[in-house]
Amino acid sequence: MVLTGVAATGAAFTGGVVSVLDSKGAVVGTSAPVDGSGIYSVTLAEGATPAFVLVATRLSSTGDAETLVSVVESADVTTANVTPITTLIASRLSSSGDPTKLAEELASGTAQITPEKVAATVQDVKTIMAPLLAASGTGDFDPLRDAFATDGTGHDQLLDSIRVTIVPSGSSANIEIALKSGGDDQSPPTIFFISDQSLASITADNQITPTAIGGTTIDGGSLTEEGLSVRIAALMQRLTACYGVPFEQRIAGATASSDAVVGTAHDVIAAECRGVFVDDDPSLYKHNGAVVQRTSNNQGAFTSLFRRGADGVVFSQGSYEFTRGNGDHVVGYKTRDAQGGETFGAFVARKSADGSLRLVGNQYAYPGHVVAYHQRRNFVTLGQESFSYFSTGYTPQVANLVAGGNFVFDRVEVTTPKGVLLVLYPDAGQSQLAFRRNGSSTGSNFARLRAEYVDGSTTRAHPSVADTPTLVFAPVQWTDEELVRSISAGSWKFDYFLAGNTGASPDATQYYRTRSRALSIGELRAKGFAELLPQLVADVQAAVQPAGQPFAGQLLLEADERATIATDNGGPGWSVLAGQMPPTSITLYGSYAGSRFNDGIGFSSTARSITVPCSPQSAGDMHCFNAGPGYAAGAALTGLQLWSADSTGREYANFYAMYQLP
Repeated sequence: MVLTGVAATGAAFTGGVVSVLDSKGAVVGTSAPVDGSGIYSVTLAEGATPAFVLVATRLSSTGDAETLVSVVESADVTTANVTPITTLIASRLSSSGDPTKLAEELASGTAQITPEKVAATVQDVKTIMAPLLAASGTGDFDPLRDAFATDGTGHDQLLDSIRVTIVPSGSSANIEIALKSGGDDQSPPTIFFISDQSLASITADNQITPTAIGGTTIDGGSLTEEGLSVRIAALMQRLTACYGVPFEQRIAGATASSDAVVGTAHDVIAAECRGVFVDDDPSLYKHNGAVVQRTSNNQGAFTSLFRRGADGVVFSQGSYEFTRGNGDHVVGYKTRDAQGGETFGAFVARKSADGSLRLVGNQYAYPGHVVAYHQRRNFVTLGQESFSYFSTGYTPQVANLVAGGNFVFDRVEVTTPKGVLLVLYPDAGQSQLAFRRNGSSTGSNFARLRAEYVDGSTTRAHPSVADTPTLVFAPVQWTDEELVRSISAGSWKFDYFLAGNTGASPDATQYYRTRSRALSIGELRAKGFAELLPQLVADVQAAVQPAGQPFAGQLLLEADERATIATDNGGPGWSVLAGQMPPTSITLYGSYAGSRFNDGIGFSSTARSITVPCSPQSAGDMHCFNAGPGYAAGAALTGLQLWSADSTGREYANFYAMYQLP
């Protein structure tokens, strides 16, 4: 028996492998990696017994796993598409709501996949998605069985136009179906429900009619333009071709002996590289104030073009995120370097006269960004381990720009999708603008909406009380349900007040949309975090200042000491177990002469040790020895953070706290 179909999210599920599990939970066939057409084929082993669960998986070196699921209910069926919509069907068939567990539930008898049950579930999903199906003209399309092409038309256009998010949480899963419509300053129509929720309550709660969601009319104009997935795939190919050009031919001034050069957009000479930008002109690109260049301190947009180490970088898995108000498209992507390191990101592209997509950036003048942020805070010194806790929320991010030794910003006022005002301020030693409390910098831009102790305790003081008062917690903690019900693509407004502007009128306003919502604590507990090796933690515990002394629990550094995160003789500093996301940056936090500082460095996901250089952030920042890379004598480390991000834009931090709790 041979099963065939299309594995796609709109774009083909390139690189994914489709595995088929039978009713006994055994793998009875595996496909070759899915190519650009999205078509797969699996020959099943003799004796394979239906029903079957199909699982398409693609892994990255960052530890991120993307999974699509589908079902075949009988031996009479030989076609099965594997898409976000079939994954939604699988979630409704699963007893736990987790589509990735459907195969084991089928084998154990806790879930059933029969022709009658599958037909009923497909009809339920069609009812939930009725206005979307009507807008795309695909109301009669069978998402499991009918053939389609990954060309951005018909059913594929529908897949391009929606984001289906399924997050398991205990005995059920939280599901969101969102249109990718609207600009940076708009939140799109979204359907929320729980995997085992009744159809009647889903349609009532979300005000679903044949033509509307939540009172918003859905029509053909709500969908993305036809053929967009094809244009995005072509852009990935052109970017890969650019980085395939040898360094000396890519950048003017590069020689066989140079590993990197300082240059501007005008030094990008390869036609393959100039052609990926609007009007074949890299100088027209601007994103959050950054233009195409590489300065002496490695600042700029597309600095990788100016480095030999970027030769051979491959761009893939292009995905449509949403369309901005001016018609430009936000596109997600993955890169893989020659060493196997992978990263995810997003950029803004514009449709040219010939129909191709070219990079243009968001054309904003100032840096800005906002992401769903999650942290496990580990208290590893002074015997305070029981106070370790999880927290979840958002980080509005604005780089702490300095010009002529002076701060560029007076402040940035951030308005959340719910209308809450957050204010970020500059401070010496900080790479990002941070919140203030009682007039003093907190050194943090993380707004914690909910927190729970790792051990589940509810008897000791809440983390917002037990931890240092410089951290920012929501005055009223959100419930897990409120987090689950918050929209993924929320619009945030950033009002920029330049230095000297203490008035009420901003100098500029920029809008940013999140790509995913913050996880609930229940969802976060299911995530694994890369961890420092026990030997390194023990070394820190032995070296910190004891209780009863100034800087208790903190690590005091000597003059010109380097911050090397490694075990003895340069061994690994952290471990990454199966299913965990490897960190791709480390940040050190501390204080010097009463002022806070942080220093960070990014690296390949394959790295397991690194040295974090000390870097002053302003003229008044003296925490570095002779401006770095070593630290000044008496600089005190209060924390170390391992950071990673997944393909949806969510960020995760395993923070090792080195200070005494109040």
